[in-house]
Amino acid sequence: MRQRAAIFVIDQNKLLLFHRVKKGREYYAVPGGGVEAGETVEQAAVRELKEETNLDVVLGEGIGEFETTDSHEYFYGAKSWSGMLALGGPEAQRQSPDNFYQLEWVPVENLGEINFRGEIRRMVLRYASPASYFLDATVTVIIDRPLGSRHPEWGFEYPINYGYVPHTKSDDGEEVDAYVLGVAEPLKEFTGKCVAVIHRLNDDDDKLILVAGAAEFNDDEIRSATDFQERFFKSIIVR
Repeated sequence: MRQRAAIFVIDQNKLLLFHRVKKGREYYAVPGGGVEAGETVEQAAVRELKEETNLDVVLGEGIGEFETTDSHEYFYGAKSWSGMLALGGPEAQRQSPDNFYQLEWVPVENLGEINFRGEIRRMVLRYASPASYFLDATVTVIIDRPLGSRHPEWGFEYPINYGYVPHTKSDDGEEVDAYVLGVAEPLKEFTGKCVAVIHRLNDDDDKLILVAGAAEFNDDEIRSATDFQERFFKSIIVR
C-alpha cells in the first residue's frame, strides 16, 4: 500500500494549503507526497514539503493518520519553518490550466468553508482546534452550570449540563469547558466520551461535547443543543 506524508504549516493563524483545480474540480490539499524507498515517513514529510514549497521545516508531533483503498496517509505539524515560499517539484512541472496548483495561506476561520477531499477535512479541522486531543477520550467534568441553572451575568437558562475539565487550561487561560448531551437531569459531575469539539473561530475558548455510553449526535443535533450559547460565536464542529 502506498504511504503518503503531509505537514501542516501555520503562520499568523493561516494554514498553508495547495489550491487545486483538476479536470474541472476545485479543492484544497495539504502539502506532502509519497514515501520513497529507504526513507521513513517523517523524512518523506520533510523532503516533500521542501520540494513542493521550498520551505525548511522542523517536524513536530504526529496529528493523525487514515487509510484509503490504496494509500496510508500520515499528517504532522510543523514545529518551526523557514525559507521563501515558492512552488516546486513535480507540481510546478505539471502546472497547466487543467491541472492547477497554487500555494495559499488560508485563514483558519475559513477552513470549514472550503472543499477538501475525503478524510483530509477531518485532519485539517482537528489540527485547527487546540482541544482536539480530547476527541474519543473518556473525560470527567465538574458541572458548575447544571441543567436548569442560570448564567450569573447574562441570566439565560442552561437547557443542558455544562461544566469544565479540572486541571486543564484552554487558550483563554481558563479550564477547558464541556457540554453534556443526552442527560435530562441536573448533574454535579459527569464522565463520558468526547465525541466532538466546537472550535470557535472568533474566540479562544473551544468546547467539548460529551455523551454517555455509545450515544450519538450529529452536527445538527449538537448545534441545536448548544445554540443557547453558541449562537453568539462563529464556529466549526471538529470530530
